[in-house]
Order: sequence, then structure tokens, then C-alpha cells
Amino acid sequence: MLKFNYHSHSNFCDGKNSLEEMAISAIDKGLEYFGFSAHSPVPFENDFALAFENVDAYLAETLRLKEKYKDKIKLFTSMEFDYIPELCDDVQERASKYKLDYIISSVHLVSGNGLWFIDGSKQESYDKGLRECFAGDIRKAVKAFYHQTNEMIINAKPDIVGHFDKVKMHNKDRYFLEDEAWYEDLVLESLRTMKDNNTICEINTRGLYKGRSNDYFPQTKWIKEMAKLQIPITISTDCHKSDEVDMLFSQCWNDIKELGHKEVWYFDGSWKTTAL
Repeated sequence: MLKFNYHSHSNFCDGKNSLEEMAISAIDKGLEYFGFSAHSPVPFENDFALAFENVDAYLAETLRLKEKYKDKIKLFTSMEFDYIPELCDDVQERASKYKLDYIISSVHLVSGNGLWFIDGSKQESYDKGLRECFAGDIRKAVKAFYHQTNEMIINAKPDIVGHFDKVKMHNKDRYFLEDEAWYEDLVLESLRTMKDNNTICEINTRGLYKGRSNDYFPQTKWIKEMAKLQIPITISTDCHKSDEVDMLFSQCWNDIKELGHKEVWYFDGSWKTTAL
């Protein structure tokens, strides 16, 4: 089993440990490849993203660690870009400016009458945002989430789509069921968009190991569908602490194999596949 993780956060953004502590943990846990992927800066006050004034320090530290630990692990520099069409600069331009090795892009904030925050640890924030940004209309809100995801895939052209169906996390079958036809149609549209753009979808283990979800992001049903559609996948733990760098990696490896996938993608300066 080839061990890797390209989605991680440190105390440069909303993580708890330093970049070096994350790298050392990855080495100790036997990872061969590890990517630093701070939340990219956003043009509004927040407590989760890398600050614009700290970008140079972040990039310099990743380069220092790449060199320091080059004989023990291959480290890579990335960012997880929030895709908010009316607020954020062009993702490809920023990635080129920062000389990133690869790009993750995700939707955490959905554009409506304001920004609906679908992430975080508080269900109340999800509910409040739904009321304020979409007048409580869950179908309109979820449709906006997936259409923003599709726009992100087409326009930002990320290497990896982060936690693809995270809009489900705080729903917990309260506002909609994931087998409702309207919801499935939205997911399938986004899967086809990924397929058409040859975009890698991460299988994100964080919801499971944090107890915030009873399934991966995306859920098992869609992982199986991606195998049928031959959508490329990778495994990520979306770690925010050093002890999370390989959380549920082995379980996920076995699960995606059972769900019909024959290979998984990893990054070694370029994207490659390894058999499951």
C-alpha cells in the first residue's frame, strides 16, 4: 500500500500544528508523499484561512521543509482554494504566482443572499445561513452548492475537488434525504462535470474520523458510481492535527477497492496511478 496525503492544514490557517510537526508525523507514520495545502487567503475577515501577509512565510517554510526532509519523504506545496466566484481572484493565476505543485479547490461558502457556510463544527451556523441566505429553501441552497461546484471545476480547473458532497454534513437527513431524485440529479450532474474535465475527486476521510458524518465525502454510493464512470480519485484525510495525517487511510484504501475502483491517483511531481 502506497501511503500519501495531499490535503492538510497547519497553524498557518485553521490547523493546530506547525508545518514541520505535520511533516514529521507523516514521516513517522510511513507516508511517502505529503502535501501542505493551507486554506488560501480570502478577501474578508475570517479565522480559517492563510492571511495574505503570511503567504510568503508559508511558501518559504514549505520549501525549507522540502529540502530538510528530502531523504525521508517527498513534500509538496499547495493551497485549498475557496471558490467564491464574485469574491476570489482567478485560481490558476494565483497558483502560478505562488508556484504551487498542485491545486485543491472546494466550496465551503455558497453564494446566495450572502454566503452560506456549510462547513465547520456548528450545525447552528449551517441552519442560520440557510435561513438568511436562501430563506430556508433547501433545494435552492443545495442546487446553488452543486452549481457553484460545477463552475469551480470548469473555471478554476483544480487538480483535486475537495470534499465533494460536504453540503450533506450538517443536514443529517433533516432538510432532505440523499436518495431524493432532485438531489441525486444534482450530484450526477457534478460527477459528469468532473468526468468531462478529467478532475480528480478526493475521497475525504475527515467526516468519519471526526464523527461529523457516517460516510466519506463523497458518500459510498457516489464512490461506487465514480468507479463506473472511471472518474479519477485520490485519498485525503484533510488533517488539521499531526495525529490525523493518515486517519482511516488504510480502511479507505480497502473500501474503494471493494466499491469497484482499480487504481488510485497520487502525486510525485506529476499525477500517476497505482493499483489498489
